[in-house]
Amino acid sequence: MSVATAPAMTGRTTRLTALVSGAEAELISNRAEAAGLSVSAYLRDRALDLSADPDTGDTEALRQVDLLVARMEADLDRATAVLAASLARMDAA
Repeated sequence: MSVATAPAMTGRTTRLTALVSGAEAELISNRAEAAGLSVSAYLRDRALDLSADPDTGDTEALRQVDLLVARMEADLDRATAVLAASLARMDAA
């Protein structure tokens, strides 16, 4: 994901406060981590629409999830095959 960022701390002298629930704070933190951003950078990015295409991050995240699920399915298939072979050997003994 390509994210435009402002120079570090240049001109950033104003703090904003927003009240969120514990669940919302956790969700924001998780999304920031998934995007590879600090919570502050993530919130600036989302609020100021700094990304060239705001949906790109979601699309990339979904692509990565799809890849992880495919790997887990392949690992599970291999484990099931090994288990089936082991059970067959035990039955034959």
